[in-house]
Amino acid sequence: MMKNITIKLALVLMVSVISCKKIDTLQQDSAAIYNAKPQLILTGLLLNCSDSPWSTDQRHNQYMVLNFEYYGGQSYNWTTGSFGEFDQLRNVVRMEVESEKAGATGAPYAALAKFFKAYFFTRMTERFGDIPMSEALKGTSNGNFNPKYDDQKLVYQQILNLLEESNNMLSPLVSEGVKIDGDFYYGGNLAKWQKLVNSFKLRVLTSLSKRANETDLDIKKQFSEIVNNTTKYPLILDNSDNFQLVYNGNNRTNNYPLWPADGVVVKYDNRNTLAATYVNIAKQTKDPRLMVVAWPTDSARKSGDLDYAEKFTSYRGGLTGDLQSTLQKQTIDGKLSMINFDYWMASPSGIPCVQLGAYETHLNIAEAINRGWLQGDAADHYRRGIKSSMEFYGVKSDAINSFMLNNVYQGNNSNGLKQILNQKYIAFFQNSGLQAYYQFRRTGIPQFDIGPSNANNNAIPVRWAYPTSEYTVNEGNIKAAIAKQFGGGDTQNGMMWLIK
Repeated sequence: MMKNITIKLALVLMVSVISCKKIDTLQQDSAAIYNAKPQLILTGLLLNCSDSPWSTDQRHNQYMVLNFEYYGGQSYNWTTGSFGEFDQLRNVVRMEVESEKAGATGAPYAALAKFFKAYFFTRMTERFGDIPMSEALKGTSNGNFNPKYDDQKLVYQQILNLLEESNNMLSPLVSEGVKIDGDFYYGGNLAKWQKLVNSFKLRVLTSLSKRANETDLDIKKQFSEIVNNTTKYPLILDNSDNFQLVYNGNNRTNNYPLWPADGVVVKYDNRNTLAATYVNIAKQTKDPRLMVVAWPTDSARKSGDLDYAEKFTSYRGGLTGDLQSTLQKQTIDGKLSMINFDYWMASPSGIPCVQLGAYETHLNIAEAINRGWLQGDAADHYRRGIKSSMEFYGVKSDAINSFMLNNVYQGNNSNGLKQILNQKYIAFFQNSGLQAYYQFRRTGIPQFDIGPSNANNNAIPVRWAYPTSEYTVNEGNIKAAIAKQFGGGDTQNGMMWLIK
């Protein structure tokens, strides 16, 4: 017995020595984890910057409805949001530090850091209103862990300046043909990144439409300068330049979100019901995209009509405002359209999720021309925006041409503006996170459905309340911001400067 114990102790000691040697080897550069290469940080940012399809956002956008309470709903009873973007912004600051250390090879990452700062701050301010910005991210450098909240107007001015700086920094790098590592979106092509920077700036300027007449913002001038000088400000005008997340299906971590863990696709999963807000616009305009993304109702399939799948009357969405019991009965009775599983789930790779695409850029330009921000052919960008979206869905050219003939742009008036906004809404389907909701909040188009399921006093909320943690870590500044903006009430119905 004693001999066995001695042998076991010797083995333990030997393993311990070997392990210590491995640890010693790893500790030769113990600071490596604190000095990550900028390309590695970029990859991390890209992994955490995208919006997913088929999320709660898409119910807020009124693209889908859920008819089982177990899985959630569409009652618009949200309250607080998250400042999670600050986690990524700290990484952006680190990328700036490491890019400076890298010298000339770090210049591209410094330029992209400007973009990502604008990107993440935009996501927060459009969700809440005033946010910490000018004093944020400086806790480790100046000890200020209680940053003030900047007025939303100042936040947007800083965002626009960051995007201008990013474009200016990228221009010479693009001319020199510089490539970057760590980029699984654009494969290191900075020319495509520059197009994204400027197209994102058009998105931001468009979102400020209610403030277009404020002279110190110069929204119209900035928008016009970009569109009229695409040499200096190249744009995403073709689907090949879309900023989109491509799922490769090679492992469970990058499968399409709808793809089941066991790989068994249940095609008649009746939770995936389309919403009427989306379906009705598509039916009214006879939009061929509807027949790509959705299936006809079961009742149409069983009607005996051999051509049921080619008729728009065979498609129907559920009303977001209806009670879930009503939606569930309609689903069981086969009266609502499900998603087209043969399209969305043909493989674990599914369909790319566009974060910002050519369709949006064209339709933003069309909207700006319609509003009189610049001279141009709104009808041409209206057509090109629709064409880009339909081509993304694989719609054939003859169907695209037929749609265009039946939906001619009605001119630079309110009817034309409604057409542009409806088409942007249709193109946003399962893309671009909450942009469809933000468009509704800004313009009222399309009209969102409200009914007995609404838990916000028959209103669509217009913001999220600030994270509750702020009342603990930054109480004085958050209370001052709430008092200034909303008279002291931090609710989802407070009207922020952006949309007043």
